[in-house]
Parts: sequence; C-alpha cells; structure tokens
Amino acid sequence: MKKLNFKKHMMTGISYMIPMIVAGGILGALAKGFGGWEVGNYAPEAGATIFSNLNCFDWKQFWWMISKLSDYAMSFGVAVMTAGVCYSIAERPGIVPGFIIGYAANQSKAGFLGGLLMAFVIGYFIQWMKTWKLPKWMVGLMPVMIIPVIATFVCGVAFFAIVAKPMAIAMNALQGWIMSLNGGSKFIIGAVIGAGMGFDMGGPVNKTASMAANALGADGIYGPMSAKIIGGMTPPCGVFVSTLLTPKKFSATEKETAKTAFPMGLCFITEGVLPFAAADPARFIPASMIGSALAGGIAVAMGVESVAGHGGIFVFPMMTNWLWAVIALVVGSVATGVIYSAIKKPSEEGQEEEEEIVDLDINL
Repeated sequence: MKKLNFKKHMMTGISYMIPMIVAGGILGALAKGFGGWEVGNYAPEAGATIFSNLNCFDWKQFWWMISKLSDYAMSFGVAVMTAGVCYSIAERPGIVPGFIIGYAANQSKAGFLGGLLMAFVIGYFIQWMKTWKLPKWMVGLMPVMIIPVIATFVCGVAFFAIVAKPMAIAMNALQGWIMSLNGGSKFIIGAVIGAGMGFDMGGPVNKTASMAANALGADGIYGPMSAKIIGGMTPPCGVFVSTLLTPKKFSATEKETAKTAFPMGLCFITEGVLPFAAADPARFIPASMIGSALAGGIAVAMGVESVAGHGGIFVFPMMTNWLWAVIALVVGSVATGVIYSAIKKPSEEGQEEEEEIVDLDINL
C-alpha cells in the first residue's frame, strides 16, 4: 500500500491557492483604499453592469470594477486549492471534479475545510476508478469524460447530501446561540464573535459569526459589528507578528505569504491566512481563535461600536471609541503571534520535495 502523503497533497493545493488569494486580496485592498470602504456595494448608473455600459473613466466605477475582480478571485480560492489537492493525488483527471466541487464548497459556505475534506474524497475515489478494468476502446475516454463526469456526479451528491446540509443546520443553530448571548456579558459576546471570525477564515463558522453580528447591527446593536471586523483582522496581523518573533520557524514562502496577508488583514480580508490554516490547522486555528476572541471581547467590552460592516482600518475613524479598537487589534494580534510562535513546529523547507508534473497520454 502506497504512503498516503496527506501533507504533500495538501501543500500542493495550497501552493496553487496562494497566488489566487494574494491577487484577490491585494486588488480588494486597492479598491477599498481608493474607492472607499463601501465600493463593493456601489450601485452604478441605470443600465451599467460590470460587463456592459461600464464607464472605466469614472473614478467610482473604475474601483468598483477592481473590487469585482477581487470578489471573483476570492470566490475561486477554495476551488483552486481543492483542484490542486486532487491533482496531487489523482493527477490531471482530478482537476475538473476538484474545481467544481471546491467551488460548490465555497458557495455553500462549507469553506476551505469542506473543500479540503472533499479534495481527499475525490482524489482517492478517482484513484479507485483508475483500477477499473474497461474495454480498450473506453480507456482513452477515462481521463476526458468517464472520470470527470462520474467523479463529479458521485462526489458532488455525497457533498450536498452528507456534508453541506448537516453543516447548514449546525451553522443556523450556532447563529441563534450567538445572538442569544447579547443580553449577557459584553466581553463574552464579543469574544464569541471574534473566535468565530478567527476559526475558519471565511468558512462556515466565520460566516455564521459575521451574519449574527450583521443581524444584531440591523437591530441597532453595533458593538458586535466591531468584534466582527477586529476579530477578522486579527489572524493575518497575528501571523505576520509571529514571523517577526520566530522567523526561523517559517519557510521563505511562508514569510512572503505573511507579508502579503498583513495588508490584506488591515483591510479586513481574513482569507490571506488560509494557507497557514490549511497547512497547520491544529496549531494555527487555536492561536487565531484565542487572539480574535481577545480582540473582539476587548472591543465590545470597552464600548467600541461600528455602523459599517466592512472596511477594516478604513472604517476605524468612524467607530465609537476607535482608540480602543486599535488597542484591541494590537492585543489580539500579538496574542495570536506569540501563541503561534510558541507552538509552531519549525518549517521543513529543506526537506520539501519539488512537485513532479506527470503528463497523461490522452488519445482522442
């Protein structure tokens, strides 16, 4: 039996995802910096869409266009990672099913955890399919038709029937529980929302905590909104702090990823740390949750409120008690950085193997 090499497959997928997340995050940061923190919600003149009647010479519409590019790039991050893991396991036939189901995981709010789980299911399902004994005339159809169609169908049904639906039920229950905490300690509800934002970096728990904060904000309760923003900014800032504290524990790639994640974090783009969460979940996620919980708890307890639901540092001046927002962000980021530096294993960069690209002969 061949060694499963879970880490190798996972790192291959992450290596493909990093450029997508970085490109989307930086474009989003530029759009918010020059077009305003609400540029993503901009409503252009009647008849103008991102694809037609767009006036690229209009300042607001131009940065709205860049914001849309950012949104599209971020929506494909999980799909690219899932496809990359499938490719590492099953070679080229795994790319299409991995991409389709990875995108479905993102759209259904299963996030990178759902996409990562399905990547291994798809990859090893395809490996099993390759053992099928077929007539010679069908062998050439395996990589271009039979494997992509059957693997997408079977694994897609498994995803929606087994993974997505129970996850949606659990997330609705979690959202209700978070909102029920509002009548108690301010620190507790801020910490819970912050921890949720730091758990899966744009995944289902993150989105659930965000929606709970939005729902409370719609009722005129703006403290949880500040916990949402600051808690989501903490993980990228925290991992950057960690690379400064213990640089020898990080590979060159990890250091560069942290450098790009930092400005993304300041703009409330938490997804910049997905590579760390996917590669080292047992260590990074607890460190991230603790720092975000501390930041969110401090913010709400000290009376920080935010009417805006997005924008990162661009909306700090609009917050009530904004100085405490800065303090909460710094304290939470340092906490994440210190904890992750303490528990992270040194990088095995010198032992990493170069990925070998295998060409499959496809006979049409």
